[in-house]
Amino acid sequence: MKFDFTKHRILFFFFILFVVGNGTFLAIKFASGYRIDFTTKTLKPNGILSANSSPAGAQIFVDGILKTATNSNLPLEPNKYLIEIKKEGFTPWKKELLIEKELVAFVDAFLFPLVPDLKPLTFSQVANPAISPNNDRIAYAVPLSDPNAGLWVLDLSDSIFNLGRGPRQIAKSRSGADLAKTNYFWSLDSNQVVVEFSSPNRKYLLNPNQLNQYSVLNDITLTYKTLNDSWQNENNLKNKIKLKKLPLLMQEIVASQAAELQFSPDNTKLLYTATASAEIPPNLIPPVVSSSTQKQNRKIEPNRLYVYDIKEDRNFEVPFNLPSPTPTPKISKSKNTSSPSSLDTEFLIHNTADTPRWFPTSNHLVWIDNDKVVAYEYDGTNQTIIYSGSFIKPYVFVSPSSSRIIVLSEIDFALGNTPSPTQSVPKKQVTPTPTAPKANLYSVSFR
Repeated sequence: MKFDFTKHRILFFFFILFVVGNGTFLAIKFASGYRIDFTTKTLKPNGILSANSSPAGAQIFVDGILKTATNSNLPLEPNKYLIEIKKEGFTPWKKELLIEKELVAFVDAFLFPLVPDLKPLTFSQVANPAISPNNDRIAYAVPLSDPNAGLWVLDLSDSIFNLGRGPRQIAKSRSGADLAKTNYFWSLDSNQVVVEFSSPNRKYLLNPNQLNQYSVLNDITLTYKTLNDSWQNENNLKNKIKLKKLPLLMQEIVASQAAELQFSPDNTKLLYTATASAEIPPNLIPPVVSSSTQKQNRKIEPNRLYVYDIKEDRNFEVPFNLPSPTPTPKISKSKNTSSPSSLDTEFLIHNTADTPRWFPTSNHLVWIDNDKVVAYEYDGTNQTIIYSGSFIKPYVFVSPSSSRIIVLSEIDFALGNTPSPTQSVPKKQVTPTPTAPKANLYSVSFR
């Protein structure tokens, strides 16, 4: 006998509605971390660990037990766990995380190689390299004793085919005009190079994209102050726009009790030096779901470094011992400091890693620690030695890409003096001389 659907269609409709409704409910609960506890025959609330790594395919250990691979989600009971991410040939990542029910804890682990690739970028003796404010180019001088004497520019930005990325000369030295003995620096907009001769006291503006001829050099001696003020005002305006992303009370603290500000590349975090004691009030913004559970420091002390996470309203101390205060370049300051809209602040301008610099991941800070280059996550965890080969202080530069840093070194490949980039070796910090090995720029590659 055939089943007559027409007579039972209402019952069938409610059955389908029941199945779909319960299926949707279970799917939502499953996505929220709930799992069936077969002992109690109930849905048990869990949290989810969403762990990604670069490079992918690393192993995830929870309290020392291998669970799965990265770029996946792992349900865990609410609790504190020691999470470790490991991949052969790379430095391990670990952090204690609080897993909360129905919440997702995100992990994005950047793994540095144990032995990064070291490649020379220049082959003439390099003196006084200076990286542009946006970190995409390095200007350097080649001494007059070298056939290639003059000023050169090296592009650091990535290119699909790596075409036209070799060093290019932008000015040639000549008798009586040794550019290696001049003062040269980048404009704040990173678009030009300023060269300053001491005798006679003249300043010239160079185009970093071409070879500049002496006969047509742009003399800015008389207009330099006006030009520099224009650069400063433009830079100041850009930074004030970024500062307005901070909560109002944090703007006031930054304006009066902080200096040497650096925004992360993605503008979601602020590195700063405290100049006076203060306490950052709690809950400057509504609580963020699944925010960092690492210990923070909302009481700041003078001459200490901190990172403020703008998205999560959390403040972390950076484990870096600041040297005694020294004068630093300042942006132009407004005379009206009565409101946060005219913040009186000081931004870090120099770009060497003698003090912490942002790494392009926006999650790491890089600096020189004695004879090594180290990286820390912005919350003070996961210290990693990323380079311990030979280099000349303070010439360590962060490139626009997270795939490498640039160092100035006196490694002599011809003599077989090629120490491992992560092997500590005795070295003398000397100024290059005609009898010393040539100092060159090297790429320390992580990918």
